[in-house]
Amino acid sequence: MSIPFVIYLLIPSSFVIMTIGIYTYFKVRNRQSLIFLFLTICQSFFSIGSFFLWNSCDNGQAILFWDRLLYIPGIIMPALIYHFSIEFCSLNKKYHKTGLYLSYIAAAVFVAISQSDYFVSGHFTYEWGCHTKAQIGHHFFFVYALIFVVWGIFNLFNDLIKEKRGTTRHGQIFTVFLAFFCFSFLTISILSAYEITAYPIFYLALPAFALFMTYAITEKNIFVSIVATDALTMAIVILASTFVIFPQDTLINMSVVGKTTMLLLFISACILLTKKNHEEIQRKEEAERVSKMKSEFISISSHQLRTPLGAIRGYSSMILEGDYGKINSKMKEPLIYINDASIRMIKLVNSLLDVSRLERGKLELKISQGVSVNKIVKECIEDIELLAKEKGIYIKYKAEKKLPLISGDEEKLKEAIHNIINNAILYTQEGGVTVTVENKKTGIIIQIKDTGIGMDKDDIEKIFKSFSRGAGAQVYTQGTGLGLFVAKNFIEMHNGKLKATSEGIGKGSLFCIRLPVKGSIALKHDYSFSDDK
Repeated sequence: MSIPFVIYLLIPSSFVIMTIGIYTYFKVRNRQSLIFLFLTICQSFFSIGSFFLWNSCDNGQAILFWDRLLYIPGIIMPALIYHFSIEFCSLNKKYHKTGLYLSYIAAAVFVAISQSDYFVSGHFTYEWGCHTKAQIGHHFFFVYALIFVVWGIFNLFNDLIKEKRGTTRHGQIFTVFLAFFCFSFLTISILSAYEITAYPIFYLALPAFALFMTYAITEKNIFVSIVATDALTMAIVILASTFVIFPQDTLINMSVVGKTTMLLLFISACILLTKKNHEEIQRKEEAERVSKMKSEFISISSHQLRTPLGAIRGYSSMILEGDYGKINSKMKEPLIYINDASIRMIKLVNSLLDVSRLERGKLELKISQGVSVNKIVKECIEDIELLAKEKGIYIKYKAEKKLPLISGDEEKLKEAIHNIINNAILYTQEGGVTVTVENKKTGIIIQIKDTGIGMDKDDIEKIFKSFSRGAGAQVYTQGTGLGLFVAKNFIEMHNGKLKATSEGIGKGSLFCIRLPVKGSIALKHDYSFSDDK
C-alpha cells in the first residue's frame, strides 16, 4: 500500500512542533506556555505514532499496537486544549474549574481503557491507510473530545467578540482562535475508527496549529518579527527534511502537480523569509538611529539646563539665608518652593545625564579602595530620614558590625542605593522601610524591604527600564522612571546584581543588592547599556 504524501510530513513536523513548544516556553515562561509545551509534546508523539501506524498496515498486530499507543496523547489533547482556553481567556468561574477537573479525570479514565478491547479491537484497511475498529469505550471518548474541543473554541470566540477590534489583545485572541479552528480538523481522524474514511489531509492541522499558537503566545513587540522569521525557517526545514525520508520510488512517481507544488512552497517560503529578514534589519537600524538621536538630545538639553538651574538654586538659597537683606514672611514661602523645585530639577537633569552617558557607553568610574558599604547606606538613610518622618513612616537599619571593605566608585554606589531607598519611601504610605546589610559568601547583600504598594509581575519586569513606571505612578506622580534604571546599571558596573520581588499589589516590595567583595572593575565602560539587562 502506498503511503499518502501527507503522512510523510508527520515525522519532520513532529520534531518541529516539539521545537516550537520548547522555544515558546523559554521565550515566555508562564502557565499558558507550559500548557502549550505539554500540548506540543502530545502532538509530537501523536504524529510519530500515526506515521508508524500507516507504515504497519500489512501487519495486524502492529496496527493494534501503534493505534492504541497514539490514542494516549490523542486522549490528553482535548483536555489540554480546554485548559489552555480558560487560562488564556482568564476564565475562573466555578463551572470552568469543574469542567477542567472533569476533562482531566475523563482523560485519565480513557487512557486507562484505551489499551483494552473495550476501546478498540480488530482492524481494517482502506484506500489510503488502515485503522482499528471502535468499541463501546471509544463512543464515550468521541463525545468527550467533541465537547472539550468545541468548548475551548467557544471560550475563544466569546472572548474575541468581547475584545475591541484593532487592539493587540484582539489580534492575539484571533490568532489563537485560528489555531483552535485548525486543530478541530484533526478530530476528523476519530471517524476512521468507525470505517468512515477520507484522504488524511487533516493531519496538516498539527503543524498549522503549533505555528499559530507560537505566534500568538509570543505576540509582543520584541518577539513578533523574530517569531515570523523563525516560523518561516522551520517551514523550510519541514519541506527540506521531508525529502530525506521519502522513499526513492515515491519521489520518482510524484506527479508534475506534486513537484510543482513543492517547488512553489519552497520559493514562497524563501521569498517571505528574505522579506522578513530585511524588515527586521530596517527596524533595528531605525531603532538605533532614534535611540542615538534621543541620547544626544538629552545630553545637549541637560547641559544647557544645568547652568540656569544652578543659578536659580544658588540665588534663591542666598535670598532665603538673608544675604540680600531681610525678607518678609509672604516672600519666604514662594522662595522655599522655588528653591525646592530647582533642587528637584537639578536631580532630574543629573539623572538624564547619567542615562545619556549610560546609553552612549561613555560613563567612567572613579574606583577607590576600601569603600565602606555601611558608611554609604548610613549616609543615604540620613539624607532620606526627614522625608520618612514627614510621611509618618519608619526607616530601620540593621547591619553586621564588621563588614569587609570593597572597591568601587563611592559616589555612584551611593546614588544607586539612595535611589532604591528613596523609591521605597516614596511608594510607602503606611508602615515603613527596613534596610539590612549582611556579609555572605556571594558578597555583601543589601536588602531594602518596604510595606508599600507592592508590585505585580508586569511591574517587576519593567521597573528597571528607562522612563518606565509601574502602578505606583498613581501614588507618586512626580517620578521620572529613571532612578531604578540608573541604580541597576551602576550596580552592574560594579559586577553586582539588583533584583526586585513582591508578593503582589498591596503587599510591599523587596529590593536585593549583591556587591562582590573581591574582583576587578572596569574603569571605563565603552559599551552600550540597554533597558533589558
